[in-house]
Amino acid sequence: MNGKSVLLHVKNETTYNIPLVIDENVISSGISLISLWHTLADESYKVIWPRDKKKPLIPNSWVAIYTLQGCGQLLLRDGTEIILNGNCIIFLKPMDIQSYHCAGLLWEQYWMEFIPTNVMEIPLLQTGIIYNGEIFNQELSEVALLIAHKDPLKNNLAVAFLTKMIYQWICLISENGKKDALLIQIEKLLSVLHSDLQRNWSVTEMAQKMQCSEQYLRRLFLRYTGKTPKEYYLDARLDLAHSLLRQEGQSVGKVADMLNFFDSFHFSKAFKRRFGLPPSQLLKGE
Repeated sequence: MNGKSVLLHVKNETTYNIPLVIDENVISSGISLISLWHTLADESYKVIWPRDKKKPLIPNSWVAIYTLQGCGQLLLRDGTEIILNGNCIIFLKPMDIQSYHCAGLLWEQYWMEFIPTNVMEIPLLQTGIIYNGEIFNQELSEVALLIAHKDPLKNNLAVAFLTKMIYQWICLISENGKKDALLIQIEKLLSVLHSDLQRNWSVTEMAQKMQCSEQYLRRLFLRYTGKTPKEYYLDARLDLAHSLLRQEGQSVGKVADMLNFFDSFHFSKAFKRRFGLPPSQLLKGE
């Protein structure tokens, strides 16, 4: 197993691209990791694939895209267009991809290229909705730190984390055919919410979208997300705000207005309650 790693600019995409790429493939039980990127993109982000990629495409490799926030759009060589909203995962063959770009205010995603080292029944072009996104987000943050470490054992631990997550995502997508109608409906609702976080959705509007009572909607949200509809939507907006504030040229007032908070004071209060620090401190990079 090879754990040598170094940070390299392997793609010339935008200044928001944070490469977490390794010199040589790191092999763990399950996958051989070719490369990993954590991308924070704005409306100027457009990638022509594989023109913007330094390493050659490998026929038996896979691409996994995990969207944390915002919205991205992929165009495949057969003309298919795929929209990826926050908290979703999809597996693709690299040979099928033509281009991809940010399709909104922001697109924050992890892009992983890997080769299975044993038999993996990977679902192609099927999108999975992630309910426990905060857990995966935290694990991916840990992976980013481990993959950049000089210790080969830490690199291999990072790939082990990724292998576990990939298997979890595969299981999640494979269960799509076993879902009941209500679960499918709430997944569609979550996708709609993430695609339009600038709108002030009310619980009443969400219930109307689901064609159910507000009380039943709250029960469904608590069951699948562990949060009420109002809590889930506020957290999603604050998570997007957190990502937006990491971009150059943003301000607290601008982000609060962009996401339709009542004012900067209410936005700052909610932001500090969720993240433990005021948004102004995040802007300073403290």
